[in-house]
Amino acid sequence: MVENVLWMLVLMALTAIVGILKLKDKPGKTWFILFAELALVCRFVFVFVIYSNGTEYSGTDGLIYHQIAKDVANQLHAGTPLWNVRYEYTWYTVLTGIQYAIFGVNRYAASFVNAFFTVISGYYLGEIAYNLNFSAKKSRLIGLIYLFIPSMIVWTTDTRKEAMIFFLIILTWYMTLRIIREKNWPIFRQSLYILTICLFLWLSTLLRIYMLYTFCGGLIFCLLFCYIKTRRTTIFAFLAAILITCCIVSFTTVRLNMRDYHALTMDRSTSGDENLDEEMKSILRTIMSKKIPDSINAFLTKPHLEEVPFIPDIAANPLAITIVRAEMILWYICMIISVFGIMYALIKWDPYLLGLIVFIVSYSLINALISENVADTYYRYRAAIVAPLLLFADYRPFFDKIKSLLITPPPSAGHNRPA
Repeated sequence: MVENVLWMLVLMALTAIVGILKLKDKPGKTWFILFAELALVCRFVFVFVIYSNGTEYSGTDGLIYHQIAKDVANQLHAGTPLWNVRYEYTWYTVLTGIQYAIFGVNRYAASFVNAFFTVISGYYLGEIAYNLNFSAKKSRLIGLIYLFIPSMIVWTTDTRKEAMIFFLIILTWYMTLRIIREKNWPIFRQSLYILTICLFLWLSTLLRIYMLYTFCGGLIFCLLFCYIKTRRTTIFAFLAAILITCCIVSFTTVRLNMRDYHALTMDRSTSGDENLDEEMKSILRTIMSKKIPDSINAFLTKPHLEEVPFIPDIAANPLAITIVRAEMILWYICMIISVFGIMYALIKWDPYLLGLIVFIVSYSLINALISENVADTYYRYRAAIVAPLLLFADYRPFFDKIKSLLITPPPSAGHNRPA
């Protein structure tokens, strides 16, 4: 218990330090940091709740990753070089295994670290909003809402890979925005950011194999229109780097990991599936067997309110059922409001916001087509678009724009009258 307390205190201190450095002199910095600390504490409490029956018996994917991470730690202790370590599913297990090898096997500590990364993600999400010229109040609110969404607390406190996925998504789009907006940065700093984003694309692909194409789709669309508008050499170089990275990772990481990839629903009803062509045919058969509108609707709206009591993890918990139902109602409202935010982004024709829209749409479409048709699976996978969608969840700019168009008087007819 003393060890867990030390982990919590250290991570709370780091949260405060990152907040002070990141927010600097922005209005409301102190309150934002205090609420971020509260969000972190809420996650700490939830960790103790989910492991109340023991760390070796609780969870599904998180428990599997924990067991693999222990094996990775044993390999490292036995002298196996890091680059020769055997692991399954995702490199997140290697990251956790390194932590276990250095500090000892402690699933609580691994979950605490996930919680820390999530709170840092909230800081960066607020920074994205602020750099999009949102008000300080609105930027803080977006970051804090993200941190206190109940399902987000659930997905990011177990030893799952979700916390790392969300962190990479938000940090990649944050760094992209900085490159676009900071025109006077030294070449070295711009190049470092671009190379880091390319690294993130590769790491994201190793976490979820299709992340490469959702990221590249959004980034290419964003950078292409940004270059057309600005003709900046840096943007062109950035675009070229993303295209090259997409090609290299496709022919290496994606190709090598496609076979028997655990997160893709494969058709095993026929013999074969022994090469990449058969794997692709299997995926296509799965997609073609689905009713696309129904699948998209399911990804965006499940679990429906009447389905919530049948989610296995909360079936016997009335409080959890009530919380999930309330969150789903708020999610439906958020989606409706976001439609107006997306329409405003289309009117504004901002390359960055258009790129985010492409990312949201492509991620949703891929998951709708290949994910298992289970409500809680859709629920968990959909969490990756919550952060970017929150940036559009404001109807006021759209209606203000419409209002300004309606009340602006047309040019006087007399000005167009021939002399």
